[in-house]
Amino acid sequence: MQFLFRYMLLFFLFFSAVLTGQVSVPQNQIKAKIDIEKIEDNFKITGTAENLTDVIKSASYRLSVIKNNDKSNNQSNNAQVGIFTLEPNEVKKLSTTQINVSTDDEVIVLLLFYDENKEIVAKDRVVLGEEKKKMM
Repeated sequence: MQFLFRYMLLFFLFFSAVLTGQVSVPQNQIKAKIDIEKIEDNFKITGTAENLTDVIKSASYRLSVIKNNDKSNNQSNNAQVGIFTLEPNEVKKLSTTQINVSTDDEVIVLLLFYDENKEIVAKDRVVLGEEKKKMM
């Protein structure tokens, strides 16, 4: 009985980590980076890839921008996807988007890189407006 309890506890902890994004994704070959530039009330968001190796690397990417407004209870989701190849030690801008952000908005930006088996090989995440919620 105790073995079953331990197994269920480990199973629960593992899937809790997966669902909350706490599983570590090593970025020892390709690095995902989100660059944010504020332009008046807008944010320019650029997804960037960096090859950290001395060999050519290829992957697919998904740049997601999720905008939540608690006041109006609205949510919008924009995703850009593509495939890229990097020369050894190359840094490449993959995708750029621009978003208008009001004071009531929280924006989650997520950049994920996938290998040919659809496994995540690198990720970056930025949250805009999160500090306002913490102050409330």
